[in-house]
Amino acid sequence: MRTILATGSQQRSAGGFTLVELVIVLSVLVLLAATAVPSIDGVMKERQAREPVAALLAMARDVRNRALSEQRPYQIAFDSDGFRASRYFNPYGGREEFDKLQDLLKIQNERMKIITASQERGIQMETTVIDPRIESAMAGLTYTAFFELPDGIDYRLRSWRDTDWLEMDGGTFRRWVFQPSGMCDPLKVQFQSDNAFFEVEFHPLTADIKSETSWVE
Repeated sequence: MRTILATGSQQRSAGGFTLVELVIVLSVLVLLAATAVPSIDGVMKERQAREPVAALLAMARDVRNRALSEQRPYQIAFDSDGFRASRYFNPYGGREEFDKLQDLLKIQNERMKIITASQERGIQMETTVIDPRIESAMAGLTYTAFFELPDGIDYRLRSWRDTDWLEMDGGTFRRWVFQPSGMCDPLKVQFQSDNAFFEVEFHPLTADIKSETSWVE
């Protein structure tokens, strides 16, 4: 009977990697991981910097879909705090009226809770609204969405009517109206912080982003 001795290569294939090969593999993995970390960090920074753009795009699509499905105009209102969406109910109202109507709606909702609780106990109460202006605005204000601009981010708007950019600071207030047809005014928005810049233009027919210029450090 012959005895066959295994060579070094045969021993490695039978018993796995040698120590040198394991060290080489681990070194390659460490290098790959070190290369991937900056890339992941960059993706996270860009996603965080893009948050206002993503929020405005999602809000514009939602408002447009509501205007189409309900055949009523909707709006996105911009001010120094951020932007909010609701049904479009007054072309001449500003931020103060918008806030006041929301406060009145809260009061009315609390009153309706009291009336409902009283009726459950057999006590009848008058159910009319406390302010006539709420009747036309209540349905629209039932739906509201708000994005609060993070600290350190400045933004400005430019519609087709504007000759220059409008800085959204102080008491500046601007509406972006979506008609029942789904159309809206062309709008450009800039968001800027110390390490990022985004300029996006929205399409008047689809409310999607038509063009974008951006950089993130």
